[in-house]
Amino acid sequence: MEDSELISRVLGGDAELFGALIERYQRHVYYFVIGKVSEHTEAQDIVQKTFVTAFRSLEKFIAGCEFYPWLKGIALNHCRNEWRRLHSEATLKDRLLEARRAELQLSRLEASPLHGEARIAALRECLQQLNQEEQKLIERRFVHELSMDEIGHELSKGGEAVRLWLYRVRLRLADCVRKRLDLGDHLETA
Repeated sequence: MEDSELISRVLGGDAELFGALIERYQRHVYYFVIGKVSEHTEAQDIVQKTFVTAFRSLEKFIAGCEFYPWLKGIALNHCRNEWRRLHSEATLKDRLLEARRAELQLSRLEASPLHGEARIAALRECLQQLNQEEQKLIERRFVHELSMDEIGHELSKGGEAVRLWLYRVRLRLADCVRKRLDLGDHLETA
């Protein structure tokens, strides 16, 4: 049976005939998808999603068009969705890693036995070493208590870019304070 006849009969209520279309094109769709994704199981999932979507959207298929290119379009959309999902997961993992690093740096600074005046003096010296833009960033965030998005709007940057910039500045400050406090310890013991 031709694709067009199978589709007409499926749309007419004989849903089981869709299985013939699956048998006819499953391998072709798989080979198309495996060229776009990295893993066999991922490709199999996308192929399954492709046929489920095709079945649910069969009434949108334009009679007279070829079925396989339509299936490939559906498969490509599912591949794109998978790429977006993987990208989001990777971005989230990077964010979590950055947050954990910042927590560790801050906890090391806070766990330092030197409190009070020495730490404040070291922080003041380290803040003065920042360039003017970095000093304004610190002021906007910690003095004026602006959100990342508000700072980004003022600087024509995205909130995420501001967050990353602030993170890097804070790491440098923590490292600078730690070095100054360590240097102070060495001078006291000498």
